[in-house]
Amino acid sequence: MRLNIFDMRKILLSMVFLIVGLTSFGQVTIWKDTVVFGGFHKDGISDRLYDTLYNNTSDSITVTWTRTSGALPTGWTSSGICDEITGSTAGTCIPWNLTTSPRSVIVHAGEKFILDVMMTAQPTAADGPVYVTINTNYGDMVYKFITWATSTKDLETNSLVTIYPNPATDYINLKLNDKRIANINVMNVIGKRVAKFNVDPNKDADLRVALDKVADGIYLLQFADHNGKVLGVRRVTKQ
Repeated sequence: MRLNIFDMRKILLSMVFLIVGLTSFGQVTIWKDTVVFGGFHKDGISDRLYDTLYNNTSDSITVTWTRTSGALPTGWTSSGICDEITGSTAGTCIPWNLTTSPRSVIVHAGEKFILDVMMTAQPTAADGPVYVTINTNYGDMVYKFITWATSTKDLETNSLVTIYPNPATDYINLKLNDKRIANINVMNVIGKRVAKFNVDPNKDADLRVALDKVADGIYLLQFADHNGKVLGVRRVTKQ
């Protein structure tokens, strides 16, 4: 079938209107379905994890949110959840026990809506992930907090091992100072083990670990005994 010039013009105009329409209306999107705080500090100090909702439309929208997850595990507390709109002078923080009641906020065109979950883990808190789910009328936001067997203070003062250079580029040197160490787990910031080393402290007191094939970022080295008990954790930066 052949198209005449008039038909081609109609098709081109329709495509232009479609593109303009998509650009004008945009959409409402959430940055991540699940945000992760890896290596959360078990030191009794409050810290936050945030997620962002973007209003890329040409109109104002109303965001309604509420916390849908249940009670926190033993050793965990929260001062509440704070919401703010980019450009505002201050946000509003809602106490934890009131966050199961719906709250609505107007977000104007082009603005960002941020939800901060404030969390505290005591040294006695169990290790592992803790989830907080916030339901919005544009989708769920899931917050995942991961703790380790050792607090942040221990990360820096741990004398089990000497690490250099740190930050590192192509490799790190490990000098094991404790003969109980039998395994080394390399964890990324979302709590996934990316490597594991079995060592014999009687033979492997000095190790060189290649990092040339490892992505840049922050990693946690877990040092464990033969039974898998974590003796200490050290933070390593690859750049």
